[in-house]
Amino acid sequence: MSDGNEDGQLHTLGLLEQLRAESKGLWGTSSELYFRVDKLLRELANPNLHEIANMAYRVELWDRHAKHIRWTIAAIGHITIAQATFDAAVREWPHERFTLRHGIRLIREHPRG
Repeated sequence: MSDGNEDGQLHTLGLLEQLRAESKGLWGTSSELYFRVDKLLRELANPNLHEIANMAYRVELWDRHAKHIRWTIAAIGHITIAQATFDAAVREWPHERFTLRHGIRLIREHPRG
């Protein structure tokens, strides 16, 4: 007569074997996916892409000490839309610190420094 504990151990061993097989299959998939995503990110970093692809203008919300960006409100490829987004963010949250930058160049900030 078989013991219920033995059946449970066999079932657990079977699950561990399945988990090992699934994990082994995932390793190849995840590493392949990593290289595919990395390749696409490198293509996006190409400085020869059209400005809209680079989204070079950034509207950023800073922490209260103005040392770290808390949130990038928008990444935009056109200066007029970036300025309108900056103005809307300032209207929505007037007591926060915002910057509008093009790359590392500061275009506008709120409140003014």
